[in-house]
This record gives sequence, structure tokens and C-alpha cells, in this order.
Amino acid sequence: MNFSDLREILHYVPQFRGRTFVVALDGGVIDSTDFSNILLDLAVLRSLSVKVVLVHGAAAQIESLGRKRGIPLSNLDGTGTTDEATLEVGMDAISRLGNAIMQSLTTVKIKAATANAVHAHPAGILKGVDTLFTGAVERIDAGVLQSFLDEDILPVVPPLGFDADGQILRVNSDAVAREVGVALGASKILFVSLRDPRDETGGRVRQWTAEDALGFVADRPDLPAGMLSKLRHAARATRDGVARVHLVGSRTPDALLAELFSNEGVGVMVYSDAYQRVRAAAGGDVDELYLLIHRAIEDEQLIERSRAEILSSIEDYIVVEIDGNIVGCVAVHPDPASARAELACLYVKRGHTGQGYGATLVAAALERARQRGCREVFALSTQAPGYLVREGFVRCDDLGILPPERLEKWERSGRNAVLLSRPVSDAAAK
Repeated sequence: MNFSDLREILHYVPQFRGRTFVVALDGGVIDSTDFSNILLDLAVLRSLSVKVVLVHGAAAQIESLGRKRGIPLSNLDGTGTTDEATLEVGMDAISRLGNAIMQSLTTVKIKAATANAVHAHPAGILKGVDTLFTGAVERIDAGVLQSFLDEDILPVVPPLGFDADGQILRVNSDAVAREVGVALGASKILFVSLRDPRDETGGRVRQWTAEDALGFVADRPDLPAGMLSKLRHAARATRDGVARVHLVGSRTPDALLAELFSNEGVGVMVYSDAYQRVRAAAGGDVDELYLLIHRAIEDEQLIERSRAEILSSIEDYIVVEIDGNIVGCVAVHPDPASARAELACLYVKRGHTGQGYGATLVAAALERARQRGCREVFALSTQAPGYLVREGFVRCDDLGILPPERLEKWERSGRNAVLLSRPVSDAAAK
């Protein structure tokens, strides 16, 4: 770990303190060797004064117990029909699993209690099929859960509900986690499964709005049922007030902490609030900008800029923020005499490349140049001429287009930077 990693972690600690997180574990995770690491992550969160509610699934345990008893099961995850035999197996499997979870929490010195907080009603007939003992969540007894949290007790919520007559119903744990998160006003829900959600979703997109997530689900009906369920409930949760829902693979080292305490995370996130923001830089950003680009300056990827120089032209800088952290910047230095502007100091923090932030910054720089009445943008680059060509720039041999002061600086630097340019109007046309 380097100091920039530590700063990134410390950025989140005050944000999370006192907040409520709902952690939803698939049954398969609890049966795996990953569970011990998840428990340690939960202990760390609680040590930082994060209030944690644990919701668990049990499909793996129900399947295993049904096979052991030779009982055909009508449904495993609480979304289809639950016949009487399956309900009996489910109740036994969930009871055993609950005891095992309590024992494991005790080993990491976490006080916990099982909470029968799910009020449900029979799901009824769906698509012409009677779902029998499958339940739909009617409401969550938030008062019970909150009373545990206030006493520093971690509530454990099983995938069972009770109707008005006291009948036990099998409910889906993803749905329970969503309803618990909404009822408690949780800041986050974390769905943890054995499968890596980045593999399921193609690995390229890690952050979605609710609409993006639902659009992806609509286009990919072939996704595994568990992933479809989690994305749908994640989207609904964000629409109902939970700011962010994370899907994480348990086999990633330090899965929960790595997802929560880094800008990019290690999973997939569905969000409702501002996660990425492009904005004009301000005076208070000078130190963060200097630290951001300092390593690139040391590696001679960017020309030397002191804090004073950045401050003197701070109105020329644009930054991209992720979760309130600056992870990239660009500067637009206009030359009114020639109606040209220089695109300079284009930089994206290590570990955040390949996410499209560079293209976002270039687009913002072109728009800034247009607003300032510039017709053309040029750039001098030793490291990224190929990238800039992909962004619509072309190499230019005519150094005469440079403002005299900039030409003198180019000659004095000895860096032999490549000159590229592009008209601003092309950007406006897009």
C-alpha cells in the first residue's frame, strides 16, 4: 500500500461512520472458505462505527439437505413454488445455517442476534401457478432491527417471513435485503456471491444508474438467475432511496473492504446519487491537483508545474471526481490573439485508466474552449499522441501555430513534444 491508497481509504472513513450497511450473503458464500474473510471485513466495518445488518440466503444449504434426505425440491431461492416438503427442508436448513453463522460471528467477537423482522404474505398465483408457501415481503419491522443496532448487536435476518396468521413462508433473500435497506434508510446494500459480477457483466462497466442496470438486464435474459435478481433488486433499491448497491464476488481478496474503500472498487455498483462529476477546478483543489500529477512530473510524462503555477491558472483546470476524489484533470489555456487554446496537463490517476475518464476530460476541455471563443485546440504531448489522435486530433508540423511564449517554452524544454490539433467545431457537432 502506498500513501495515496491510504489517503483514499481515509477519505471514506468519516463518510461511513454511523451509517447503516446491509450485507447480503448467498448461502454458497457462507459454506465457502471465503466466509472467514468476510467475517473479518464485517469486524473492521463495525470497528469504524458502521452499523451492519446481515441478510443471508440458503439455496446451497437447502439443495444439499434435500439431496441428503432424497426429497425432490420444488424451488431453492424463494422465487418459484415452495411446496410443503420443500418448506420443511428449507426451515431445517435455514435453522442449521443460522446457528453456524452465530457461531462464526462469535469467533470474531461480534455480538449478534437472529431477527424475525420479515412480515410477508403468500405470493399467491403467479403466471397461472400457485406458489404455495413462497412469500412476498409485506414490510420489515425496522424498529426491531434498529433496537439491535442501537445496542451494538448485529442483526441476522434469515430468508423466512411470517404472515398475519403466523404461517412461515420462504422468501427470497435478495428481496429481503432490498426491503431491509429501504426500511432502515441504509446508505448501502452489498450483495455478495461466489460468482464475480464483473465476469457476468462483461467486466467493462462497473458503475450503473438504475436505468442502466435494468436496460442491461432487459438485453441479457441469459444472465444467471442470481445475477438477474440482484441487478433488479439493486435498481429498485436505489429508486426507493438507497444511495448505492454493490455486487461483489466473495473470492476477491478483502472483498468488502476493497469494494468500499477504493474509488473503482472490485465489483459492480448501481447508484442513485452523484458518483462521477466533471467540474471546474477551484482554489481548494490546488494541493490535490499537485499531488495527483506529481508522479507523472517525476516520470517526465508532464512538464513541471509548481503549486503556485497551478494556483495562478486554476480557472483553466477541469477535474473529474469519483466519490469526491479527484482522479483526473486537464487544463485549457486560451490564446485570445489566435482564437486557439492549448489542451494541457491531461492526466488520469494510476488505477483509474481504461474507464473512459480521459475521453470525458477531453470532451469537457473542447467544450470549455468553445465557450471561450476558441476555434481550434492544440496539444503538445510526449506520452499520448496516439490517444489524442483517437480523440480526433491530427499531428501538425507547423509549430508556427503556437503562441510565441508557448513556442519558446517548447524549445527550451528539450522534450521534443509532438504537436497535435483539432477544430473545436467538430466537438460541438457531436
